[in-house]
Amino acid sequence: MENTRPDSSDPSTAESKVIAANLEFYRQIADKYDRYETGTFDPNVQQSMEDDLDRIQAWLVTHGRMPSCLDCGGGTGNVALKMLERGWKVTVVDVSDEMLGLLKEKARTKGFSPRLISSSIERFLTASTITYNVVAFSAVLHHLHSYERVVMLAARRVRPGGFFYSNFDPVVPKRPFWARAFHSLDTAVAKLTLDPADFLPGVKRRLRKLFLPRDPMLGRTLASPGDLAEYHALSGLDDTRILHLLRMTGFAIVEHQRYATGRTSAVRLLNERLRLLESFKIIARRSSEEV
Repeated sequence: MENTRPDSSDPSTAESKVIAANLEFYRQIADKYDRYETGTFDPNVQQSMEDDLDRIQAWLVTHGRMPSCLDCGGGTGNVALKMLERGWKVTVVDVSDEMLGLLKEKARTKGFSPRLISSSIERFLTASTITYNVVAFSAVLHHLHSYERVVMLAARRVRPGGFFYSNFDPVVPKRPFWARAFHSLDTAVAKLTLDPADFLPGVKRRLRKLFLPRDPMLGRTLASPGDLAEYHALSGLDDTRILHLLRMTGFAIVEHQRYATGRTSAVRLLNERLRLLESFKIIARRSSEEV
């Protein structure tokens, strides 16, 4: 495992604080991540991702391109393992050694050897000049302080004719108050169902936040690393802005979709009617003179 991480040591910047929070957050939850994050085992989510990768691969193979991918924030391998099973050459960059360690073991048992890089996404994309046929993000952009800058950096790493793929990040809610209330319900149901041991500690963290001062740099109350690691989880991302940035850098939008989300099937079914929490998917292809 390659390590290029000396970038979270400066606590004076907001970005460094968010990176450090992600380091600690995933150190705490790595062992239970695959049991709690429903995106890693929900059959509908998994099938949607399989279909997306099949679609991207079909285009690349048709045009004589060997699929190679940079999986940004690849974690325990929800995307990377699917790519490896298709014979892709995969590089995974993630800030968490614990998450990469779990991916390494999964890959080893299947006979795969992806390139694993321990680094913040920001640092890696800034320092690296390597290009790929696919650059992917899955439930990652909302963890980053400056996601627009990261999208621009990632776009530069996509080869002509290659793809930018992003999925499972939240959209800016249309009704913020009700979205936050529904998010609390969603989290509570998920905790009770999937991680009951953390339900009461989670309630205590929320109560403690009521009495804590706001961080002056970040403008929010922080009771745990997760409050900062999930940086845009409640405020959401501006997916239309991401589309604009991609078009500016020579990408054609192949697919853009918004869909209702929920950590459990019951909550997601309710949200299909309410549409209070939505995530988005973007598949974009960079223009190429060769095709």
